[in-house]
Amino acid sequence: MVESEIIPRLMLAHRSSAANDDGRRALKPVLGEETTDAFARLAASHDSQSLVAFVGDLLSAGVSREQILMDLLVPTARRLGEYWNDDTASYADVTVGLGRLQQLVRTLGGAPMENDVEGGSALAAVFAPAPDEQHTFGLFVVEDCFRRAGWRTWIETSPHQDDLLETVRLHWFDVFGLSASSDIPPARVAQQIREVRAASRNPDLYVVCGGRLSLEQPEFAKAVGADARAEDGDHALLVAHQALLLGGNALRREA
Repeated sequence: MVESEIIPRLMLAHRSSAANDDGRRALKPVLGEETTDAFARLAASHDSQSLVAFVGDLLSAGVSREQILMDLLVPTARRLGEYWNDDTASYADVTVGLGRLQQLVRTLGGAPMENDVEGGSALAAVFAPAPDEQHTFGLFVVEDCFRRAGWRTWIETSPHQDDLLETVRLHWFDVFGLSASSDIPPARVAQQIREVRAASRNPDLYVVCGGRLSLEQPEFAKAVGADARAEDGDHALLVAHQALLLGGNALRREA
């Protein structure tokens, strides 16, 4: 479940190492399997200070924020899911670990989450999981992609649908990003989208559906009434920009 929820490979902006004064290139640590495993164990432990220090050491060594987000945090979330599957870590440890990864996504993003969605940029997006989704790490990564692109963003992770409806009723959003990864009946997701549209302060709210169900079942997004499906964070940002700048409905155009 954790692996299928992870949004892969967004913002692939790997920076090359800067040359030293003596002409030698600075060496960057390789973010591979051993690094991922060590980082996952730290995330699942009670040593949060070492986790932050670990990231600080990578940044000091020249590893870019984008590399850490894409090549360390995403594989680490997947590894935590593997720990849960093979009983290496408890559900509580995995939950704590994912929460710490979410906080690191925020920290590495370079700006706090914007809750005052009425000011600032002209574009705003709200993100929420489908009903009964338990994990939200993928949403945080996608939201970070939008926020870095200059959008004002809001993540509503409350399990109560009324909280999401109140959010879209009080604030103007251009896009609603929905993640559906668990085996949820399409009818429940469709109902959620209908209720959000009905409550939305924006009558033309654009709905983008992502997650495992959307990836494995290309027709899922259309079946639940979304305007578009997205394969990852970059794709979600692309279809949202195209819809708002050019107008139209991506799924209707595909049909």
